[in-house]
Amino acid sequence: MFTLLGAHRLELAILFGLSVFSVASDIGTAYITKYLIDGLVNAFRVGEAIQASFLVFSAVGIFVAYTLAQGSQLLYGFRLYDLGTRLKDELREKTYAHYLSLHALYHQHASSGEVMSRIERGADGLLNVVQNVIGWNVFPPLIKFSGVFAVLMWYSPVIAITVLAPLPIYLFVVKMMTSRIELVERKCSEKMEQFSKHAHDVAGNVLTVKKFARESSELQESMRLLTDARDEDMASERLWFILQGSETIISAFGRLFVLGISGMMIMRGALSIGELVFFLSLQQMAYGPLTSIAYAFPRYRKNMTRVERAFGLLEEKVQVTDAPEATTLPPHERDIVYDHVTFSYHRDGKSVLKDVSVTLPAGKTIALVGRSGSGKTTFVNLLMRSFDPAQGTIAIDGHDIARVTRSSLLNQMAVVPQEVDLFSRSVRDNIAYGLPKCTKAQIEQAAKLALAHEFILSTEKGYDTPVGSRGLKLSGGERQRIGIARAILRNPRILILDEATSHLDTESERLIGEATDNLVKGRTTFIIAHRLSTILHADIILVFANGSIEAQGTHRQLLRKSETYRLLSKAQFRDKE
Repeated sequence: MFTLLGAHRLELAILFGLSVFSVASDIGTAYITKYLIDGLVNAFRVGEAIQASFLVFSAVGIFVAYTLAQGSQLLYGFRLYDLGTRLKDELREKTYAHYLSLHALYHQHASSGEVMSRIERGADGLLNVVQNVIGWNVFPPLIKFSGVFAVLMWYSPVIAITVLAPLPIYLFVVKMMTSRIELVERKCSEKMEQFSKHAHDVAGNVLTVKKFARESSELQESMRLLTDARDEDMASERLWFILQGSETIISAFGRLFVLGISGMMIMRGALSIGELVFFLSLQQMAYGPLTSIAYAFPRYRKNMTRVERAFGLLEEKVQVTDAPEATTLPPHERDIVYDHVTFSYHRDGKSVLKDVSVTLPAGKTIALVGRSGSGKTTFVNLLMRSFDPAQGTIAIDGHDIARVTRSSLLNQMAVVPQEVDLFSRSVRDNIAYGLPKCTKAQIEQAAKLALAHEFILSTEKGYDTPVGSRGLKLSGGERQRIGIARAILRNPRILILDEATSHLDTESERLIGEATDNLVKGRTTFIIAHRLSTILHADIILVFANGSIEAQGTHRQLLRKSETYRLLSKAQFRDKE
């Protein structure tokens, strides 16, 4: 947080100046009031007439001082709000950008709902800390208390010490209570994130909830999580009210002492009526900040737990970054080489890929087959630098992909995943996602090649039809064809089809197969498929088994030399045989 504040030193200096000026004007108002009261008392005492100029001068002085104090406070509040909102946006942008830059493994295990809750609650917490806590209830009160105490010490050290007498007791109570409040607030933040995670999870799978008639049970679970969070929040509020009540009692005793000592000084003639009013005004100005600080301590701890959890996201290490002297990858033309590549998802875990070496010519269709968990998806994820291998290198046309910029690498690729992810935007926006500056004609041509043009035109608004959250307004086959159109439009050098037709009906699979045959021409294409019927005509088939490439070749070659491939083929073509 203080790193973000450090970039706004000039604004902080201006706020400090405005706060000092406001306090000086408030003290000036009290002093002119003292001057007016003493003048009136002396005039009545000696029976003199009160001069109009004296009253006018005092009234104008009070009006000017009060106006300056209020005006500077208004300007302070406006600039403070502007600073707070900018810091909030900076934290949100910084944490969100870092979240997007984290490696694929993090996103596979993290809950997006929980992370978004951490970011938003952290940003709101930072705004509260800067504006409502430090900005209003710590920074100005400390300046005001320091100014008031300095004036009291100059006028009467005895009164000043009396004002400070309850302070040690007050600080002890605050320290004791805020530690308990921080613990409760941390639990509250964790429970609120659990609620957000559950709500986001249910919202993302609402159709599944309805299919199993689980609306009532999911609602009950949401309410249980929310109730747990609110219970912790109420526990925090109870502690806060106890602290506030303790502060009020301590402040009341302090005011009583000041009034008693001032009264005795008046009786001895050591203090004027105007000075008594002046001291009482300063006393109120001194204890007002103590009340604000009492508010600030628990609120600071409460909001800082949220801010710390947001900053905790920034501590997640970005594992895939561009090398310091990374170059731009030239257009792919020759080959892709895996050289003794080994990878494990966990540092001390079992290797998913073990010493894989293979050379794949450009422009060929390469099929990856094998049982689940054999390393097929990891093989292509390493090519996209979703993560880096533990050992070995991957090179495209002789360029180590760890030494080129990740953007230039991915700009030559397009992926059609097993489950096509769509944004809650229009059909047009989803197709154009990989090529934002494309034309309408390019989008429609890509849709035609993906056999999506006709069904798109049949929708309510055609290409401007919203697809709903995660594309739920479309069928599985329609989502898949939108994904294929998106890949076609990108016109990639390297194409990755991750079981792209595995969820389509037979007719749709046949039609898309025809479109795919045109798409893959002249491109290096990787097809990951469990159904061998989709890759019988692949130029190269890589057979994965236990993290290694057991064999490679064409369909006919592998039937002769790969036991794993023969077993897969027999299982899938048993009826034909």
